[in-house]
Amino acid sequence: MALHPAGSTAAETFEAAARTARTAAADCLPLGLALVMHLYPLCVLRCVSLPWFSQAGMRRARLLHSIDSGALLLANAGSERAAGAHPPVTVTRTRAGVRVDGTYDYVSLANVADIVLFSAPLSGSTSAVFCAADLRSASVRIGNPRFSGSMRLSDTCSVTFVNHHVPAERTLVVPSEAAYNCMAQYQRSWFHLLLGESYVARIERLHLEWDLPRPVEQIASLNELALLRGYALRLLVDAATPSGDNTLCRVTAALKLRVSWLAQATATALRTRDETAAQELGYMRQQPTSDDRILRSLGAA
Repeated sequence: MALHPAGSTAAETFEAAARTARTAAADCLPLGLALVMHLYPLCVLRCVSLPWFSQAGMRRARLLHSIDSGALLLANAGSERAAGAHPPVTVTRTRAGVRVDGTYDYVSLANVADIVLFSAPLSGSTSAVFCAADLRSASVRIGNPRFSGSMRLSDTCSVTFVNHHVPAERTLVVPSEAAYNCMAQYQRSWFHLLLGESYVARIERLHLEWDLPRPVEQIASLNELALLRGYALRLLVDAATPSGDNTLCRVTAALKLRVSWLAQATATALRTRDETAAQELGYMRQQPTSDDRILRSLGAA
C-alpha cells in the first residue's frame, strides 16, 4: 500500500491516498483509520497552496523530502475534543527556531509516529506558528493509550513537550486568524474525505460478508455520497481562497454526516451478528467533526 501517495493535482493525491485507506479499512476498520490519521496531514502538507519560491514553499519541500525519503509516519495534534482540556501549548521563539512546552491530550498515532504537526500561538505575538516536531526525543513524553480492544490499532495518546526545540526550517508563522482558520478548514476537509472512504469500504465489505439487506434509502444515500465526493474533489482546486475553503468544509461535513448515518444503520443491522464490527462502526458519529456539532451548525437539535 502507498503510505506516501502523491499526484500532480490534489484530486490525484486524494485518489492515491483513498486507495490505501480503503484497502486497509475493508478488512480492518481500526487499521484503516490509523492510516487515515497519517495520510490526511501528509496530503494537506503536499497540497496546501504555498508560493513555490517563498520561504514557506522551500521549507515545505525540504520537509516532504525528509518524510518521503525516510518513510516517516505523521501524527497531527489538536482537535475539538481537546478544546479546553488543558492549558494551551506555548511556543516561544529562540535564536535557532522555537521552544515548545505543554500537552496535547489527544494525538492519534502518537506512540508510533515520527513527526507531529501542530499549530499554536507564538508567545509575544498575535500570530500562530505551524510546527513539524520530532516525536522521538527525550523532551517529548507520550502518555498511556486511550483505547482498548480492536480500536488500539488506531490508538490515541497524550503528548507532552518539555523544553522541546523545533528548528526554524520546521516552522512556519501563520500571520493572521483568517489564514489559520483557512488552514484548519482545509485540513478538516481532507480528514472527512478520507474518513468517509474508510467507513464506506468497511460497510461495503460487511454487507457482502453478512448479506445484509439494502433498503431503497441506503441506495439513495450511496448515490448522494458519490455526488458529494465528486463535488468535493473539484472544490479542492479552489480551496486556496477563504470562500473556497468554506464551501469545501461544508460539503465534506455533509459527506461525513451521511457516511456516519450509514455506518449507524449498518451497526444496528449487525448488532446480533458481529458486535465488534458494530462497535467499530459506531465510533464515526463521535469523530471530529462530531455528528452533533455538524447538526448544530445546520440549526438542527
